[in-house]
Amino acid sequence: MKTLNIIGSGRVGRACGRRWARARVFEIQDVLTRSRASAGQAVNFIGAGHAVGHLDEMRPADVWMIATRDDAIVPSCVTLAASGRIVPGNIVFHVSGATPSSDLKPVKDKGARIASVHPIKTFTDAGLAARTFPGTSCGAEGDLEALKVLKPAFVKIGARILDINPDLKPIYHAGGVFACNYLAVLIEAALRAHGKAGIPRSASLKALEPMVRETVDAIFEKGPEQALTGPIARGDVATVRRQLALVGAWDAEMGKLYRGLGLIAVALAESGQRIDPLRAAALRAALSAK
Repeated sequence: MKTLNIIGSGRVGRACGRRWARARVFEIQDVLTRSRASAGQAVNFIGAGHAVGHLDEMRPADVWMIATRDDAIVPSCVTLAASGRIVPGNIVFHVSGATPSSDLKPVKDKGARIASVHPIKTFTDAGLAARTFPGTSCGAEGDLEALKVLKPAFVKIGARILDINPDLKPIYHAGGVFACNYLAVLIEAALRAHGKAGIPRSASLKALEPMVRETVDAIFEKGPEQALTGPIARGDVATVRRQLALVGAWDAEMGKLYRGLGLIAVALAESGQRIDPLRAAALRAALSAK
């Protein structure tokens, strides 16, 4: 087995580390976090490795995983490059979806092969994430020599690998933001709209839950085009015009949100042949009117 050192063991690092240790994919060696105590907690969770309090204590390793917050990846990489611990042929990778592997250039200049493998998954709890990791898709990019090692390592713990264009990585990551983070924002927008109409927040959540769950199921069973319902899917221009006017008068930002999402919905309905081109044009005109 190749040896693996982990820097900044957050939820992703802990979850993957536990699965690698149990599957005997890597020999988990040293784990460094912001304190020796938290490193000890990470080692206990992973079930393997040695907690250290400083980079100087870390032994040489075949593979280095940087599992810090996004804003700490480059500083951690710079420190690692300056430590003298990287030798040609080492692999250094991070698990960020927003940061390209090219940001690891400081260690590449020392001869390391660099990459990024980003699990497309919500990591709210490391234990739950470790248990449910099989079937997780991971966006991968970087040096071929690094990916030849990392792709099988992730596949062995249940991942599905998707190759992504590193130049468009921020757009790739925005896809996850739209699907996950902004889904929560859309529910919040719905709650505010219900609240404006007099429905208490708790009652609104209860009312929306079955509809949202049924919609999500339909999206992944039939595709977004066929899962789309509502006034735009029906081509109801009058309803869209009236809603936009009232929502915009109530809250300008909510009006912009309705308008922007509505225009995407028109394209979706048209591509799914739910509405004809004339009705689509009328809907776009209604949504674009100032």
